[in-house]
Amino acid sequence: MTIPVIDAAALTGGDEQQLAVFRAKLLDGLKTYGFVKLINHTVPVPLVAETFDQRGWCTPGEEKTWYLESNTGAIKEPKFSDSKESFDCGHPNDKLFPNKWPSAEALPGYQDTMERFFMSCGDLTLVLLTLIAEEMQYNRDLFTSRCTNEASTIRINHFPVVDKAVLDRGDVSRIWPHNDFGIISLVFPDVTPGLEYEDRANPGTFIPMPYESDQEVVVIVGETLQRWTNGGIRAGLHRVNRPLDVQGDLVPERWSLVYFNKADRHASVGPLDEMLANGAKPVYEHLTALEYQGLRNATHYPKEAALEQVIATA
Repeated sequence: MTIPVIDAAALTGGDEQQLAVFRAKLLDGLKTYGFVKLINHTVPVPLVAETFDQRGWCTPGEEKTWYLESNTGAIKEPKFSDSKESFDCGHPNDKLFPNKWPSAEALPGYQDTMERFFMSCGDLTLVLLTLIAEEMQYNRDLFTSRCTNEASTIRINHFPVVDKAVLDRGDVSRIWPHNDFGIISLVFPDVTPGLEYEDRANPGTFIPMPYESDQEVVVIVGETLQRWTNGGIRAGLHRVNRPLDVQGDLVPERWSLVYFNKADRHASVGPLDEMLANGAKPVYEHLTALEYQGLRNATHYPKEAALEQVIATA
């Protein structure tokens, strides 16, 4: 099972035929695998590199993705943690959850870089959603009418150097297997491997996502798109593992940039009427995107987490 690599040059200079070929490959890849990789995409490579240079974190181990897909209910204690730290920010004009920026004196240019990266990624996701709707033979604004990127977010992930034995013992992972909550995600990995995707032909088996260059972006289907399509386009299960060929006792640090394209907070994340037109039964209940985000956040940010233990073991 190999994730397709699709040339996105048609987004900037293609004619209708080239766009049609691109959108057909895009939809087929997302439906089949839950992932595609784009090259020659529209987010400027220098802007990606500039964003990688930024800093700012939530504490190591605060997020616990183990609870999303790995918890069978047999273990109640919040002992399974993520060996990473991260920084999140949202739309520059978000009034409900405004961004908190460090001072310009402390980090010159930080806010400007992050905002430019946010808007560039947001533009790409809206184009992709438009093309997906068109390829499915629906109105081109089927998805984008429910997404202005007002609730979308950027995340910078930093995976510090860690003892290999910590990751191999079974209760700490860089990121546990999980689905993203939003519509689609854009992932810009760095040279240190680790991102892995589930082989749908062999559930529970994960395949390393190859890294070819800094000019590629991985597109991942999220749970909202799965819910909107009533399961027609399934979310892509993925994780971040330690590199399989690590030499020595230490796993090197790793970075990634992620853009989480999300539905507007008031929009329903239940099945769209268009997906039920032929008498199909809805698989998912109707919740607003904000309600759904709250439910999922409550799962992987357990309030009773013993933070001191997490920090000590990560």
